[in-house]
Amino acid sequence: MILCTSVLHSVDVNEACTMDMYGNDSAAYWACKIQFAHQANFFPSPIAGLFSYQVWNGYDGFWQNGIVIETLTNFIHYTNNTHTRYMTPIRNSDRDLYSLLEAYGPQPSFDDMAWYGLAYTKVHEVITGTDKFFKDAIDVYNWVWKNGWDTYGACGGGFWFDDTLVSKQTITNAQMMMLSAQMYRLTKQKHYLQKMNKIYMFILNNSLINETTYLVSDGANANCTPQDIYGPTYNSGVMVGALAEMYKVTHNTLMLDLAFKVVVGKIEHSSDADGIFYEYCEPNCDEDALMYKGLFVRNVRYLMDVLDDPVRRDYLQNWLELQINANLKYNLCDLDPITKCNISYRDGPPYFNKTGPVFSPDWRGPFSYGAPMQQSSVLDLFIAAIKPGTTCTGKYCNYDPRYPDPQELTCKDYPCPSDQDCCEYSPYTSYTCCEPSQHCNKTTGVCDG
Repeated sequence: MILCTSVLHSVDVNEACTMDMYGNDSAAYWACKIQFAHQANFFPSPIAGLFSYQVWNGYDGFWQNGIVIETLTNFIHYTNNTHTRYMTPIRNSDRDLYSLLEAYGPQPSFDDMAWYGLAYTKVHEVITGTDKFFKDAIDVYNWVWKNGWDTYGACGGGFWFDDTLVSKQTITNAQMMMLSAQMYRLTKQKHYLQKMNKIYMFILNNSLINETTYLVSDGANANCTPQDIYGPTYNSGVMVGALAEMYKVTHNTLMLDLAFKVVVGKIEHSSDADGIFYEYCEPNCDEDALMYKGLFVRNVRYLMDVLDDPVRRDYLQNWLELQINANLKYNLCDLDPITKCNISYRDGPPYFNKTGPVFSPDWRGPFSYGAPMQQSSVLDLFIAAIKPGTTCTGKYCNYDPRYPDPQELTCKDYPCPSDQDCCEYSPYTSYTCCEPSQHCNKTTGVCDG
């Protein structure tokens, strides 16, 4: 495989990010450095041309590539649209509904699609000239609602996890409740408000938010009771973000009270003796779970944005800063050379010079390995802690390096991860990477089960 040379990324992180740029806001300064390393190390994927959606090098799945779009956009938002770095990857991330559905077959799970609806809506709100993003977000919303909502009404409806119609997971319902509130706020079309309320009643009627602990269950059982699974932090996080969005359109302070109780419940449940936040599965989480804490802190900030109570807001700000200090003290690697930091590249080496700082999954440390999942999760943390009113000044505030076009590759270039067969199909000028459980049928060029 022929890769572009490193000269495309000759800027040093210490030059491209300084405290002065952000008026000495340390969270913004560190977010700049972390974002720089994220983009240098992991974007774009050398095999990006394989996919119908925008791909970073090393994310575990389709949904994670949707998550990071919102992360990058939030950095712009929380610096009052003065830090406009990496605008090209954000603007080029838009895909229509068909392209997203094409990402994997026979059909994506509904929560995977909803992440793109949320991300595209955020882009539309923050960046001018992105009306196409909002149109595609509406298309995603309509598709999820049409295919995912239980029209038979068992347990009061609710969203199925995928087209097998077997389980109703909380995450999809929280996402779509949040997206419904956003759609109503931006369009004033009442059917979005009605759908928001339907989802909320499903959540309440199935006791997905525990009324004693305020922990959020992973889903609803067939008998309309909550599953006894309260570990994943992103369930609580996205629920909080949804309640904050509902407050924007209802002005009902009970939504803020409930959201704050959910945040505190999860913080108390998932923090160690030193107050450092952890994921229930650490240190043996799968790659999906490496994104969960980032989603939690992202939505904590969404709640902070609508809180009028300075005591509550200061509590959450101080908690975010505690997590930041833990990562900087226990979980950071910025060695020289950076290759000593054990950075993982699933799809081959990066286009640009490798750089730090990089972080590993467990915020309690010690550093183990760097990869894009945990890097963007920590990036969400630092962005969430940026002080209101922070702005960026200087020539690197709009830093946006040229990204090379995807390479035209064949299976002879070994483009697939080591555990996946590369499968060429007629006329043998294109290919796909089979799932680990599949093997390539060399005759048909199709991945067989």
